[in-house]
Amino acid sequence: MDKKEFLNSPNITDLIKTIVNKLCSEEVFKSDSKLRLKKYESSMKKINFILVDGLGSKNIENLDNILTQNQTDEIVSTFPSSTSVALGSVNLGSDPIENGLIGYYHFDKSENKLINTLNWRGSENYLQDKKFFSNQKTIWNILNEKSIVFNVIQPKNLINTSLSKHLYRGANQIGYESLDELGEIFTLPNILDNQFNFLYYPVIDVAAHVYGTNSEEWLIEVKKFSEFLSEITKSDEGRYTCLTADHGVINVDDKNRHKIIYDDSVKIYGDQRSVYINGDIKKIKNIFKNIPGHFLEKQEIESLIGLPNDDERNNFFPEHVFLLDDGHIIFPNHLSANLRGYHGGLSPKEVAIPLIEIVS
Repeated sequence: MDKKEFLNSPNITDLIKTIVNKLCSEEVFKSDSKLRLKKYESSMKKINFILVDGLGSKNIENLDNILTQNQTDEIVSTFPSSTSVALGSVNLGSDPIENGLIGYYHFDKSENKLINTLNWRGSENYLQDKKFFSNQKTIWNILNEKSIVFNVIQPKNLINTSLSKHLYRGANQIGYESLDELGEIFTLPNILDNQFNFLYYPVIDVAAHVYGTNSEEWLIEVKKFSEFLSEITKSDEGRYTCLTADHGVINVDDKNRHKIIYDDSVKIYGDQRSVYINGDIKKIKNIFKNIPGHFLEKQEIESLIGLPNDDERNNFFPEHVFLLDDGHIIFPNHLSANLRGYHGGLSPKEVAIPLIEIVS
């Protein structure tokens, strides 16, 4: 997607700010976004917000189901179009540069430490120990202050992860292990009567990574979720349901997976499609000389990621960014290339996400 178009489009952060403002019946978040909820009315006092991992609008545009039939708009994800980055923006109601979650892999310059921002393996207490992160208010803290009754519903195995402990501070979490169990949860009185239910559903993204989008396995998972969505939106009268994704997914052929060779003087982090790099630029350009893509100019980096206007942000802000051409990935020392589907770049398939609205 053209960078200007991406920057001028309503995004997932705008969406969650709008939802919170509607719930609280006041402008908790200031926003000059053009985003409009076409089916929402002020009389609607119950809202479901569903975040489906990997369900890009370009991935589903040729399907005919409850998702495409109720899509009212197309918005964009974060940059990079990565799960932990988008989850940070949704749960903290802020852009990545504000909350510090700016890539799949985080690099702390002061500690010379590379960290996976999904599992935080080896740095489990990092988010809690760093005041820059732990002092941030979540949307759940805000909703508690406004006496909004809500639940966060996500896979049971994610509830006690480092990322969840950071993002869902102030939230009551309900775990599920299957779509059947999830269906049962949405029949419980405390769910049906709640003002707000937030659901995170990652299964479709897993199928896209392993088998690719439009594979038989992926289509089966989309169909099963669509049937679930039909059921829960039929049974909860008067509820407004808003559904979107954290990103879309592209399929990558074997020939377009590029191994890069480098030493410890160069730091590679971020994502496999939007690569953050620290080190000597001559050495870096030599490493990437045969990789399809281009380096972003300083102004482009700051327009996409934001301005690192203090020491905390400068500590993890990249010196250089390399954006791969559509359909290509790199795999650095800390990652393999054994999947079919990838994301993190700026192509329409990765950043375009649906705004789906259903009124029960």
